[in-house]
Amino acid sequence: MVTLPKPKESSKPTFSQRRALFLGQDSDSIIKKFFGSSAMVAILVLGLITIFLFKEGAGFVQLYHKSLKEYRLSGLEYVDVLKEQRDGYTALTRYLNDVKADWINNLRAEGLPQSEINARVMSPEAKDFFFGYMRAGGELRGFVKKKMDLGITARDQHTTNENLRETLGNYTERIAAVSQPDFTFSDADRAKYAMRLREYSRKNTISDEISEAYGNRADAMQNGAEIEANDRGNFVVLLKDEYQDIERSIQPLDFSETIVPITEGQEEYRKLLGRLKGKLTAVIVSADAIDFENAKIDTRIARFKELNESYFNEFDNHLEKLANWDQAAPVSVWQALGAFIGGKDWVTASDQQDWYGLLPLLSGSLLISAIALFFAVPFGVGAAIYVNQIAGSIERNLIKPYIEFVSAIPSVVIGFFGVVVFGEAIRLLSQFDAMQWVPFFPVQERLNAFTAGCLLALMAIPTIFTLAEDAINNVPRHSKEASLAMGATPLQTTMRVIVPTSLSGIISAIMLGFGRVIGETMVVLLCAGNRIKIPDFTEGLGVYFEPVHTMTGIIAQEMGEVVHGSLHYRALFMVGIVLFFISLLINYSAQWVVKRYSKTGD
Repeated sequence: MVTLPKPKESSKPTFSQRRALFLGQDSDSIIKKFFGSSAMVAILVLGLITIFLFKEGAGFVQLYHKSLKEYRLSGLEYVDVLKEQRDGYTALTRYLNDVKADWINNLRAEGLPQSEINARVMSPEAKDFFFGYMRAGGELRGFVKKKMDLGITARDQHTTNENLRETLGNYTERIAAVSQPDFTFSDADRAKYAMRLREYSRKNTISDEISEAYGNRADAMQNGAEIEANDRGNFVVLLKDEYQDIERSIQPLDFSETIVPITEGQEEYRKLLGRLKGKLTAVIVSADAIDFENAKIDTRIARFKELNESYFNEFDNHLEKLANWDQAAPVSVWQALGAFIGGKDWVTASDQQDWYGLLPLLSGSLLISAIALFFAVPFGVGAAIYVNQIAGSIERNLIKPYIEFVSAIPSVVIGFFGVVVFGEAIRLLSQFDAMQWVPFFPVQERLNAFTAGCLLALMAIPTIFTLAEDAINNVPRHSKEASLAMGATPLQTTMRVIVPTSLSGIISAIMLGFGRVIGETMVVLLCAGNRIKIPDFTEGLGVYFEPVHTMTGIIAQEMGEVVHGSLHYRALFMVGIVLFFISLLINYSAQWVVKRYSKTGD
């Protein structure tokens, strides 16, 4: 029997030795407090970001409500109703110009010389038709322009008066502060006092001696002279004098009076539309004298006549809408909020009215996200299933790192790739003769929703792949072994046991991938085309190749150019709040799916 040596009496197990202390804390306590404090800091930072986001965006509804009220009171809303018929006529004019361009292109395709083309296009009959139609709307455009100028003048004067009254309020506070016996001149007060002394010196024509004294005192103040006893009183007098100048510059404005010249003349406007209809009808009849010698052009001319009939039929409804317009109709706060959520226009820096509608941005974001998920879901989930269940160790060690490496590529690099390479490649491919069977080819814009969506799919694949593979790994091993023991093949086990069991985790991965896509900024800003317009879904699949704008893109593009605290500034924060709630909903839904459909949970 082998006898083991006895341990020395002095040797003790490592865990029983006294631990080193730092500031009275052992290593376990330090690590615990470090991670606990880090978690608290993270929560605090997220809380501050949320508070800041809602604080800056909270004033939007109130400011937008005020803007819409002024829009109605000034009569600009009435002018926009007037503009409906002008815009309809403008759209018909563009359609006719497009027909003319199509006619010219067809003549060139037939091989006619330029002289012959000019002879046909500039014939007396063609000139009477094309140029006559364009000239017919001059009276309508002039009428609307006159009314619009009146509305803009009233609105601008109201805005100026409000700004001046706000300035008067600031002057009142300033005068009250300077009037206090313990008032001390700051550098800004000294500069303001010197400036007002010079202005008063130039305006004073009663006494040259007083004027010179004020000028000398201004120079002394600028050179750092000591404040004298009478300077505070003189400063108050000068501030009150400036207050009175500003007060006299405010022009009285009553919207109930300024609206009269805008809304009057409805009978005159009715007659104007009647004259316009007569002119356009006569011009359209002259088209019958032109022989286009092209069935396609003849079809478009027939369609043009139908569009004009529809345009004329809207006159009565348009006039009734003008007659029923009411300046005194209230504008509620809910209408302002609805104008943002359901608005179809995002127009800034307009000389008439700024509009902040979310729909063009939301629809653009969702369209690009749909394209991205269309490609990212099958590739990401498919790769996760293959790598985890089918691929060998060599393939797994090769494929997995490369997929995950994509997430390390900066988004701006992917965006540049889309601008320079991918978008141009799609546009050139669409111009090949072999691709002309596609209805919406050739593609005119290389930067569009499809380009941005494909690149976002590339960025979303690593997220979906990693989370989906983790979900597959969480499937209990005995489920796979039981399936194989019952005679199922590895592929049957994967598709009928592993994937259904991990489906909740896979769905959660897809939803988080969607959150990754809709929150991306740089790629959509560079590659989506940035056209603020609701996509035309009547184009079928062609809608995917239209330029769009997104919520993240508009914030990145315009935030650096807006005035702090302005309506535009707060509108961008409102877009950020919508993104916040979308991200919150996506993450909550992903967690709910995992808890609700998890087969390995409680």
